[in-house]
Amino acid sequence: MTDKTNQMTTSVDSNGVPVIDPTANVLSLVEAAVHRLDDLREAESRRLTELSDQRAKFEEKLAFKESQRIDAIRAVDVGAVAIASERANQQAQVLANQVAQSAETLRALVASTTQAQAKSLEQVSNQLTDRIALLEKSQYQISGTGKGMRDLWGWIVAAITFATGFIFAIANYLHK
Repeated sequence: MTDKTNQMTTSVDSNGVPVIDPTANVLSLVEAAVHRLDDLREAESRRLTELSDQRAKFEEKLAFKESQRIDAIRAVDVGAVAIASERANQQAQVLANQVAQSAETLRALVASTTQAQAKSLEQVSNQLTDRIALLEKSQYQISGTGKGMRDLWGWIVAAITFATGFIFAIANYLHK
């Protein structure tokens, strides 16, 4: 049958019962499905935005905690450097005291050694002076006896012997 107002044909089944055209129903269902898909996309978009915001918050918290962790490590390092510096200063002070004590000990040793060597040199000098005085006295006594040239050679030999002994005494003193 033909409907003249819509210019559409109505279909019938095998019993002759008119069949309803599903086009309007299908269009309605498709429109509802499209609307539902749009709703799902919008919900998904909102959820992704929420997840992105939540991720940003957690990353911010994580960065803050990481910063605190690094600051704590730096604080420990700074403390260790301060302790090491203090220990180095203490060791430097101990070494400075030891150097000062060593210098004082060496100064005292040099002073006492100088005094001892001066006394020893004075004794050697006095002994040599006494020996020279004896030789001179002996020479004056010999020259009075009239031995002449023979006494002069004795005096020369005595002077050479004295000079040699004096040089050996000074060398021995300086060698000690």
